[in-house]
Amino acid sequence: MTMIANSEAAVPIGRRVATYLGDCINTWLAAWIAHCEREAARGALASFNDRQLRDIGLAPRDLD
Repeated sequence: MTMIANSEAAVPIGRRVATYLGDCINTWLAAWIAHCEREAARGALASFNDRQLRDIGLAPRDLD
């Protein structure tokens, strides 16, 4: 029987678990960074007055 080096059976279970955990942490970290960016943008827009919001095509009610 021929074993292919890249097959799933050839990868040790520890490496698969580490890869899975790394992927989970990477996904969570990306979501957290995106959340922080949205909060920062929301804070910046909240500091604008009505005229500045209208200049960029928004109304105060659009921020909620």
